[in-house]
Amino acid sequence: MTTDHLGIQFARAVSRTGLLAPPPPAAVWRMIRDAGSVPSGFGRLLRVAAARWPDRVALVDDHGPLTYRALVASADSAAAAFHQAYSAGPDDRIGIMCRNGRDFVISLFAAGRLGADVVLLNTDFRDAALAATIRDQRLSLLVTTSEFSASAEATGVPVADPGMRSARIRLPEVRREGRLILLTSGTTGSPRGVPRDPAVGALLGMVTTVLDRTGLRCGARSVIAVPMFHAFGLAAVGLSLALGGTAITRSRFEPTAIAELCRQHRADSLTVVPAMLQRILDADLPADTMLPRVVISGGSALHPAIARRFAGRFGDVLFNGYGSSEVALATLAVPADLRRRPGTVGRAVAGVRIAVLDDEGRCLPAGAAGRVFVGGASSVSEYVGGDTKDVVDGLVSTGDIGVLDGSGLLEIIGREDDMIVSGGENVYPQALENVLTVHEDVLDVCAVGLPDDRFGQRLVALVVPRTPLDIDGLHSYIAARASRYERPRGIFVVDEIPRNPAGKVDRAVARELAMREVL
Repeated sequence: MTTDHLGIQFARAVSRTGLLAPPPPAAVWRMIRDAGSVPSGFGRLLRVAAARWPDRVALVDDHGPLTYRALVASADSAAAAFHQAYSAGPDDRIGIMCRNGRDFVISLFAAGRLGADVVLLNTDFRDAALAATIRDQRLSLLVTTSEFSASAEATGVPVADPGMRSARIRLPEVRREGRLILLTSGTTGSPRGVPRDPAVGALLGMVTTVLDRTGLRCGARSVIAVPMFHAFGLAAVGLSLALGGTAITRSRFEPTAIAELCRQHRADSLTVVPAMLQRILDADLPADTMLPRVVISGGSALHPAIARRFAGRFGDVLFNGYGSSEVALATLAVPADLRRRPGTVGRAVAGVRIAVLDDEGRCLPAGAAGRVFVGGASSVSEYVGGDTKDVVDGLVSTGDIGVLDGSGLLEIIGREDDMIVSGGENVYPQALENVLTVHEDVLDVCAVGLPDDRFGQRLVALVVPRTPLDIDGLHSYIAARASRYERPRGIFVVDEIPRNPAGKVDRAVARELAMREVL
């Protein structure tokens, strides 16, 4: 797809949202120009919305509503305070470690207004992990709340409170915002920084596809449950503000409270990770509970059984996105896709090419499993520090194994790093997880590989029971539904599956837990 064609698609998608309704765009830019010079980048989306709808509510969090006018004023005031107290500016790299809410959003736009690179930190980082990330990402300032201040101050980097404000708005002249640096999940090693240019042009395909396939419109009310430091959560915030909508969030996820937020604000969309879908399904919600007409899941694997249960409970409202910090949103499945193939992540977004390749980099035919590669304007192959992802013909490896069918639907069957070789067979734990998730007595599950003297590796399962489990019966259940080499050599009952804030299984911790069960 050519850039011109993508631009036309984007313009058509935006026009359908009502975003271009009077006043005309030229008047918007005049209002921004008259308000003063602002750097180009992510923050300009906020300022366009604030110029058009200053008194519209931009954000609702644990502390209540915040209008676009107040959000821009707070971001400028915080930027001035950071600049005056710490001389923060374009040559700096500012880390943000805040839970969902105004502290995160204000700090994000304040740092961008200064032209600094912005590193989004996982709120689960503590002590050694936090210190290592600060060192690796070469932070010059960390913005965080009192919840994390003790760990932050112990690292020796200057620490700023996101509530800092200055009445004297004097800011450095900056032509463009610095880079947004997203950290990988770190489930298979130390998190790495993925640098992203804040220019919005690279995201045209993603925005076009989301608008086309979901039908979201200008002023949409979006409940964002996924962590905002995650690429998925950040995209949800950006899309909401770009549409002049209202982003609704809580500092911590709780299924009953999220369902109530959706009802109270008559939300148009809900953004979650699959683990949150499971918790919503298992919550004691009133029988007449309804969720928004658009529920977008992403960030980790959506088990087919969860997709089926969710559709059966709430109707055809579920969309399933696939991507990563390195490739942004690559595919998006609509409800009809999930009815047809509940495990699919959908078709490529506009302007993106998906390929499934063998180990020599050759394209595999439809239905064959191989390495998933993604190409497009939003793909990034190099990390902060110089490490790179595998690139073939301009396509970037996602690190996943997947299958493309003849209609272009992609299904992910596991991570390359998760694959184990047991008795000479390649085994992907996700296949076993998909089988066990369907069992009515299983609440949550994770499969991992452990060393084995005879087979090289062996597959074991960690299971959180919904009701008391018959382990022998569970083995029989699996034997009737999984290939011989996909059957676990041990099933262990645990209280919970270790996950990071984005809902992904922490495989390293899960293996340690499984080893303790074996010993």
